[in-house]
Amino acid sequence: MRFEKVWIEQCRATRAIKRRFGVESALDYLVGEKVRACAAAARLDDAFARELPRFLSAVHRVFNQYELIGYVATQRPAVRRELRSLLYL
Repeated sequence: MRFEKVWIEQCRATRAIKRRFGVESALDYLVGEKVRACAAAARLDDAFARELPRFLSAVHRVFNQYELIGYVATQRPAVRRELRSLLYL
């Protein structure tokens, strides 16, 4: 499966998680797990690196800036720095 289809499906699933379980659960799933895993893979694979900006753009369409900033602020310092640089916060 192409990576593009994977992150599109992850964003779609996140919208359902957000409606059913709330913003925090959705943020944990998409930002805490999927974005960080994709960023790690992007360091090793050019295909992931090319798709990462589009994935991050989609993340910003799923969550507003206040949800993202609030989530990042609750993370440990090392994770916080990583997410800030990825999400341009």
